[in-house]
Amino acid sequence: MMKTAPVIELQQICKTYRIYSRSLDRVRETLFPALYSGLHRPFHALTGVDLTVLPGETIGIVGRNGSGKSTLLQIICGIVQASSGRLQVNGRISALLELGAGFNPEFSGRENVYLNGAILGLKREEIDGCFDDIAAFADIGEFIDQPVKTYSSGMYIRLAFAVAINVHPDILIVDEALSVGDTLFQAKCFAKFKEFQEQGVTILFVTHSMDLVTRYCSRACLLDRGRIILQGPPKEVVDRYNRLLVDVSRPGDHRQGDDGGAGQDSPETPREQVASHMRQSENRFRFNPHENRYGTGKAEIIDVGIFGEDGRAQQTLIQGKTYTFRMDVRFREQIRQPIYAFTIKDVKGFDISGTNTLYHEIDTGTVEAGQVVRVWFTQKIPLNPGGYLLSFGCAGFEEGEYVVYERRYDLMSFEVVADRGSVGIFDLDSTIVLGRTDMEHPDQGRGRRT
Repeated sequence: MMKTAPVIELQQICKTYRIYSRSLDRVRETLFPALYSGLHRPFHALTGVDLTVLPGETIGIVGRNGSGKSTLLQIICGIVQASSGRLQVNGRISALLELGAGFNPEFSGRENVYLNGAILGLKREEIDGCFDDIAAFADIGEFIDQPVKTYSSGMYIRLAFAVAINVHPDILIVDEALSVGDTLFQAKCFAKFKEFQEQGVTILFVTHSMDLVTRYCSRACLLDRGRIILQGPPKEVVDRYNRLLVDVSRPGDHRQGDDGGAGQDSPETPREQVASHMRQSENRFRFNPHENRYGTGKAEIIDVGIFGEDGRAQQTLIQGKTYTFRMDVRFREQIRQPIYAFTIKDVKGFDISGTNTLYHEIDTGTVEAGQVVRVWFTQKIPLNPGGYLLSFGCAGFEEGEYVVYERRYDLMSFEVVADRGSVGIFDLDSTIVLGRTDMEHPDQGRGRRT
């Protein structure tokens, strides 16, 4: 069986910048390297990056600010040259990095379309062939023949985006540019994005929206401090990224006794007490052994559950009925105004819905070390039939910074069943009325709810 040749291949790519304390030091070291060496300090933006991209893949690249994501895309596009390593690209690249970076403000929109097309390597005949598509997608009307300097920022972005995605690329590279413009334009952008996927266009994009990664990507990469530390299924990478954001170790590493030891004076350590609570709940619920659990350890979610209006434990929910998501949180330190939250995801990791006490402006007061707080979220279930994952969390603000005390993502699953169908994720519980054209109000005619 023949192997598919990669469209992008990076081997041990490194990029190092020289950082100077003063501009004069840069000049001295550049002009007189023998006399002024070592006036800079190296900054390693990328170190030993290996990445192979196959035709038709959609790969999301995630990471904290400064992790090297944009530098990586710039090297692939040829905007920045790697300090070392090997790069091979097979196919025409269209990049959405800095939208409109090649626009001349004195030129009209039409002239800039041809200018940008030439920068992307298109012949005039090719630009002629796709100009109407570009103009229709940008939808800026007669302003296409006005100087770009007269454009609003929204018009500028629309035209730049339209040029980049209408040049029939083999490879589309996007850096935080999938949410430009108003709602209708965004919808058009995402429709084009899915059209590219159906056509087999290879796509790499950087985003801070984890929903986009889990929804659109076939694979994801996590960059941290210039290195790819994880590649794989989008949900696994997103879970690891969420843990990285709070920069804590795995559960158990930080959960020691209050004296810094293992809590030897107690018959059960706090960790064992949590496990005991969860074992009691396991008699009623099925929990996910592969949950994504992390936090500072200042609070611990020791018990959770889903209950019907009759108080019975439930994991199969009926669409349209009301249920309570309950969690118990034990605090290990005094905390002011803790935030309690839940989130519902689908099996691909896409956030469906959720809320917390901060959104509801609930005064949660101050809790003391050792105190256990029980939280009830009462929720009507409008979800369409299928399987979902339920997550719980406890967080707060310390000196203005958002701090995660404990998150237990994908802790338990539940199923939703229904006696009728609808399109999408939610059933909006619509009412349909049939009547005559001379009716003034829907309730004047006969109708039925479906």
